[in-house]
Amino acid sequence: MNRQDIQSGIHKSWDLADKLGLAAAFSNPNLLPLNTEFRDAILSADSTYIDVYLTAMNLSHHNMILSDYSYFQFSMERDGYVRYAYYPNPFISGKESEATSFKKITELFENEFISHEQYLSLLDSKKSLNGKPMWRYENAPDQRKRFFHPCSHFHIGFHSENRWPLKRTLTPLAFSMLVFKQYYGEEWRAFGDDDDPEISNSFERALIRERQNCHVVPDDLFEKIEEQAFFFS
Repeated sequence: MNRQDIQSGIHKSWDLADKLGLAAAFSNPNLLPLNTEFRDAILSADSTYIDVYLTAMNLSHHNMILSDYSYFQFSMERDGYVRYAYYPNPFISGKESEATSFKKITELFENEFISHEQYLSLLDSKKSLNGKPMWRYENAPDQRKRFFHPCSHFHIGFHSENRWPLKRTLTPLAFSMLVFKQYYGEEWRAFGDDDDPEISNSFERALIRERQNCHVVPDDLFEKIEEQAFFFS
């Protein structure tokens, strides 16, 4: 995958969010550059998920924001070395009233009606215990270590040392579609279900087609013996 492929995938992901009725802001249609403040927040042992989530929000370090104030990030170090991430809003558990309340608090802060300390205090009282886990995808061939650090892998949740191997390299659109299918199933079904006799959902059919654009990881980066363990295909 090159920069043009990733760039195109970002736009397609935004279009899909719009079709699902989830689009709020296309904050950056381009690949995200390295942001040292956000990187430091991720690497700090003292950072919580909420710290990282708010750091990116305050820096506008995201590509698109959804209606529930979750957001996506897409970045690329060089051809074939990519990072996609979905950061769910930790202050809501899915209820529309919670999303509305979060939006109002954020607008008060952005318009300087409340201080940063007041903003954090209000948010702290709304932390959700039933939120969605963050989801991140990376492809990094030169970091690959057999059985320990797969070339192509998922990170599920805030614990960064869990790596779930994939036998394919994901496109940005494939990643976005998986997030929408798993975390926004109600919208996926409401806008996608139809009367197709074989696969009765238009988004499901599109995901099957997009899978063909996700190239299989070559054998030298995912050995046959590794396939004897569990992996996503």
